[in-house]
Amino acid sequence: MLKNEHKGITGAARGRGAGALQRLLAIALLSLPPLAAAADAPPRVQDIVTPAAVADVVHIQPFTLQEGYVFDWRQERPRVTSGTLAVFKVAPALVYPRDAAEPVLYAGSQTAQRLNHGYESGFVVALIPGDVNLAREPVWFGAADLPEWVNADTISSERAKAQQAGIAPFDESTVRSVTHDRLQSHDLASLLRDHVAEVVIRYAPQERALADTWRLPIAQH
Repeated sequence: MLKNEHKGITGAARGRGAGALQRLLAIALLSLPPLAAAADAPPRVQDIVTPAAVADVVHIQPFTLQEGYVFDWRQERPRVTSGTLAVFKVAPALVYPRDAAEPVLYAGSQTAQRLNHGYESGFVVALIPGDVNLAREPVWFGAADLPEWVNADTISSERAKAQQAGIAPFDESTVRSVTHDRLQSHDLASLLRDHVAEVVIRYAPQERALADTWRLPIAQH
């Protein structure tokens, strides 16, 4: 597993309740399955051709937070107070956990924060900063990198490559059919506990242990 997996979530731990949320997320990391043996390994990351489009979108839901969090999945680390929860159908080889740089998931002019692995289910649950219109903005996997190293220039370059490869936004009717009402949550921890956990269980039941950790009570000090 990437040592930086879920790093974006831990950015939410800054401020009130930081220690408790960090402990909860540490448990979440320990609950995830280990890397498979070499015999079961996917293609080497250098053999994966990018840019690569995601296969489909099956869930879109905007959200608003009363208390924002620092988005660690890009170099500039913007503060997120609203965004888009999305579930994408993907090729498992693109999201197989590796202890190295791996293809970065992009949505329009943002990196997407992957919340689960997705290689067993074929579905990735992600958070995208801001209210992104996926009928106008493409979603794709770019070259292997660490998300926290990606900046605006990288995104612009990767998006140009995606456009050259013919990767287009989703059909408007598809986007409309899978879009749900806006979520209102106090903070990222509440969003994960009250809403995202159910989405993970629905689309990636193999990773239920991850969702269950988000529901653990956090001690108040």
